[in-house]
Amino acid sequence: MGVKYIFLDIDGTLVGKNAAIPESAKTAIRKARENGHKVFIGSGRSRCEMHEGILDIELDGIVGSAGAYVEVDGKVIYHQPMTEKMNAELLNYFEMKHMNIMIETNDELLVNKNAMKAINEYIHYCNAHGEAYDKGLFDLARPLEDIAEPEKLLINKILYVNSSYDNDKIRRDLQDKFTVVQSSIGLMGNSGEISELGMNKGNGIRIVTEYFGANMEDTIAVGDGENDMEMLKTAHIGIAMGNAEQMLKDIADYVTTDVDKDGIMNAFVHYGLI
Repeated sequence: MGVKYIFLDIDGTLVGKNAAIPESAKTAIRKARENGHKVFIGSGRSRCEMHEGILDIELDGIVGSAGAYVEVDGKVIYHQPMTEKMNAELLNYFEMKHMNIMIETNDELLVNKNAMKAINEYIHYCNAHGEAYDKGLFDLARPLEDIAEPEKLLINKILYVNSSYDNDKIRRDLQDKFTVVQSSIGLMGNSGEISELGMNKGNGIRIVTEYFGANMEDTIAVGDGENDMEMLKTAHIGIAMGNAEQMLKDIADYVTTDVDKDGIMNAFVHYGLI
């Protein structure tokens, strides 16, 4: 078997409900790389949100911010933030509706007052019920109000969280100018992510394969949510986790087991990667 280029989503794919990577997934990745394959993150998370708890295993690179950021062997080979005009339009839209938002750049996670309240409520809920949450992620949150001109930031993506507006309404409002998908971020209530129109993880896969001079026939993608749709469609082999949304299972070439039931390991074994 030749070299395969494998792209793994994080939340719900590489990381389970306990906010940790299963040992079987770590073993599968290590063995696949030992066999000469290259393994990448393919996530909606921004670079700063991939903290040590996520990147405590050796990888060959990162597709982050739903395709807007690509890193190979520690080197940034692509970064496409939204324009100032796009940022201003989105910020005005969410401000007019008093919605909770989180702004992602490569270096910061900025949240407005309402979103900070939602985060604190979620953390309190998890602590009160003995449920795990991604402390490393939410510790990054900083007040958006401290930024004088947020529209001038190099924003990769904006998330709305715990919103009284439903996803379909927001999609109808914004889909002509932006990519709008559901988010897998761990917060109670509705959540979604907004990025540049046409930006998706499939874009990142194409950039990586071009960088290595590889063929798309050698790509494999694994995911669980709506923001993985284009990644699975772009890769030659698309794998859905057992815990994936039905829409993803419907287009997948193979459905593995749940993230916490050795899903990554079983997928790698199925395709002879290890």
